[in-house]
Amino acid sequence: MKMTGIFFLIGLLLGSCSYTEKELIGAYSPTEYKNTFDTIQLKKNNEYHRKVYDINKKLVLEIDGKWSIEEDVIEFKSPYFLNLDRDLVQFPELLQDTKSNGIGYIYSNNGTIEFCVGHLSASLPNQNCYHKLK
Repeated sequence: MKMTGIFFLIGLLLGSCSYTEKELIGAYSPTEYKNTFDTIQLKKNNEYHRKVYDINKKLVLEIDGKWSIEEDVIEFKSPYFLNLDRDLVQFPELLQDTKSNGIGYIYSNNGTIEFCVGHLSASLPNQNCYHKLK
């Protein structure tokens, strides 16, 4: 694990706090994607709407689902697409993988709410991370 990953984990542990549904409601976009773009709209009643676009800005996936929070952990219930910024033009079959849940950590970065989802999110900087749009 790189040092930045260790500091990220320590920051999460020391800076953990609880978030309310009201604070989290809003639109989120990826922090550093190059091959895809997507938006996750967290809505009232723990519902979300998501749109995923390929590198050509073509809408390739649109799904609705449920989300929940506990302390600083967010969980997206199935259907959830774990977008790892892969090439969806060359590998469109990746879009079929929506049967799993997505679990991640919520934190504040310079006053902006962010969350990172997936098993790699704690060890790689900005891996599958989203920030709240203002």
